[in-house]
Amino acid sequence: MARAKQPVIWISDAMVGTAALKGFHSDRWDNDLKFTADANTRNVRGEPLTADFFPSEVFADYKDKKEKKQPDFFMAAGAWTVSAACATVLRQIDLGDGNLYPVKLFQHDRATPVEGEYYCLNFGNQKAAVLTDQSPNIDRPYENQEVYQPPLVMKDNDIAVSAIALDGPDIWIDTKMRRAFFVSDPLAQALRVAKVSRPFKLRKCIVL
Repeated sequence: MARAKQPVIWISDAMVGTAALKGFHSDRWDNDLKFTADANTRNVRGEPLTADFFPSEVFADYKDKKEKKQPDFFMAAGAWTVSAACATVLRQIDLGDGNLYPVKLFQHDRATPVEGEYYCLNFGNQKAAVLTDQSPNIDRPYENQEVYQPPLVMKDNDIAVSAIALDGPDIWIDTKMRRAFFVSDPLAQALRVAKVSRPFKLRKCIVL
């Protein structure tokens, strides 16, 4: 008898470090930093948000640098952003209460478009599936707080999740984790087929 396929959940640590942060700003970022910071915080908590919480236009920071086509997943002006190719994949799966909102990227002159088409990503979903006591290499930065995050260098099977992660939307934030989000195996495979998975830095979780 063939052995049943082991279920798979993936964690992304693209939010760890600065590699995904790109040099763009928005008028709202300049004029209302508190609002922009709050919008990003709510997004990475997995809250459903309307388009008003995301920039519709962003501008390159540096006058003497021409911005090229951006990665398939990155942060611009405080908002997590995806390419058109990545957005196409995301529209084909269960986004739950998440959403994609168009955003235009411009060079520093505020007139010349940056090559490509882009969308702000509202994660929009929460699950409580991470098993902190059974995660071999989970980071707890504050001893007196129940706050966890991926290790600085994450490998497959560093993080354990319960089987409830297999139900519901294909992309989500876990209520016990910061600086990370999770995706289902169908989404991970679809991102790979579309050749847009690399910046997501996906690692397998232990599913218990």
